[in-house]
Amino acid sequence: MFRTFFWYVLGWAYLIITLPVLLRVKYLEKHNRNNKKDYLAYKFTRGFAKFLFYLTGSTIKISGKENIPKSGAVLFVSNHQSHIDNVIIHGFVDVPKGFISIVEVKKIPILSTWMKYMKCVFMDRSDLRQTLICINQGIEFLKQGHSMVIYPEGKLSEGQTVGEFKNGCLKLAIKAGVPIVPIIIRSSYKVMTKDGSRIKSAEVECIISKPVPTNTIKKDDEKELVNMIRDIIIENISSTI
Repeated sequence: MFRTFFWYVLGWAYLIITLPVLLRVKYLEKHNRNNKKDYLAYKFTRGFAKFLFYLTGSTIKISGKENIPKSGAVLFVSNHQSHIDNVIIHGFVDVPKGFISIVEVKKIPILSTWMKYMKCVFMDRSDLRQTLICINQGIEFLKQGHSMVIYPEGKLSEGQTVGEFKNGCLKLAIKAGVPIVPIIIRSSYKVMTKDGSRIKSAEVECIISKPVPTNTIKKDDEKELVNMIRDIIIENISSTI
């Protein structure tokens, strides 16, 4: 319980401390100094993510960093065991990126503003029209050269199993013509419970797989691509057990 208490207290303290930097980011946005704005947003949110992870007392093993393309945007596609997955991917996959996130996160002060400057997209899955708008926004960010992260299971697995991928989950990559980079996360479910009520330390692994091109994928091949990406994730989870 003490670890959980201090994780939330120190996490919020860190966010509050970043408020002056957030004001600086807003100033840069107002004056169209977008490169500097994006740099600060990435630097401080990545630092915050690493801080939150290490605050759990956990350790992480990263492999496959060489598989991240040196230039251009990618769609990172990951399994989803825990809410701490966002922290792992943003903190330790060293590429500026936004997340396809649930709309409820917009209610969290300070954090949601930082996520806006990360170019995150907040999706309301109960509203089809809003979902389509968010997908199109994600595609536009990818076309602009900004990588995105998606969890195609659509919910937490809370374990080593990988759920079925949602239909159309990879359309962002296909329509933007960017590669898909599968990410495999192992044992993050041990760090944080689904409701966030308990934080524990654990040994976590993050595997970055080789990019899969999408520029030649046709509509009839989409389901096959979805199955292939899911199989890559399942095989990598099994190989580390």
